[in-house]
Amino acid sequence: MVLERFKTRLLENELVRKVRATMLLGGSDKLIRQNKEYIIALPQIRELYKQAWRWHGTGRYQYSPPDYKDQRDVISEIIANNGLIPHLDPLDYTRGTMYSISTSPSRLYSSLYAQLHFEEGKRLRNPMITAYGWGVFMKAIVEISVKKDRRLLDKKFRQEKGLTNEGTQYFHQKYTKKKKVHMFQGGQSDIKGNYPILIGIKADSFPEEKIAEVLKRHESRSTIPIRIDQLTHIEVPLLNVEEVKKLLKQAGINLLPVIPIEWGEEFSKSLPVYWIFDGKPLK
Repeated sequence: MVLERFKTRLLENELVRKVRATMLLGGSDKLIRQNKEYIIALPQIRELYKQAWRWHGTGRYQYSPPDYKDQRDVISEIIANNGLIPHLDPLDYTRGTMYSISTSPSRLYSSLYAQLHFEEGKRLRNPMITAYGWGVFMKAIVEISVKKDRRLLDKKFRQEKGLTNEGTQYFHQKYTKKKKVHMFQGGQSDIKGNYPILIGIKADSFPEEKIAEVLKRHESRSTIPIRIDQLTHIEVPLLNVEEVKKLLKQAGINLLPVIPIEWGEEFSKSLPVYWIFDGKPLK
């Protein structure tokens, strides 16, 4: 009797996990799930996800600050700089403008930003799922603001600190020149051929900077470069995997795995919600 109750509880917990994972990432993709190459790659993906301490979301191409006129090739820059380097970051109102690399313990959080780099019309997830993902993180930010810094609820304070829609326009200027961005719709980039990039980062690759409490829950900043040998892997859309592998190989980078971002999505759907949302280490 006790054993039966325990089994029932486990099944109920798994059902809840599946529902919450589906709400955050969408339903399982049968074609990927049954793909032989994906099945073979699963042990490697699980190991990479265990090693990934932080995640960095970006795109293949971005407009360069401060005027956001010229385009830069992010993969080429990573190769040339032997990794990620700090860029202009004015978001933290407690520190002012700084140069940093923005990361997150949550793959989902980083992927929401990376997805915006898809050329307009393309997307990684259903708009309703994307909207729910943004909504969950925004709700958490509001809750932290109430607990840690109620000044953020004051419109005048946000205007003074450049935290209004106009003040944070630079956030979008990296991938589009459009004034209006529909974040829930997926790809918003006006750069032809652009696509999202997700990068896993190994444990303790940088000392985490002290940042505002409202940012600290889901973000982490590095003010020092993160070397290629400190990266666990790179994820790009399936159609672009061979292209990125070729560029890395030409540069003599042979030990950095490149996997389809769609495979990462599918694998993530099988993982605990504490990992999906909060980025707590896999057990």
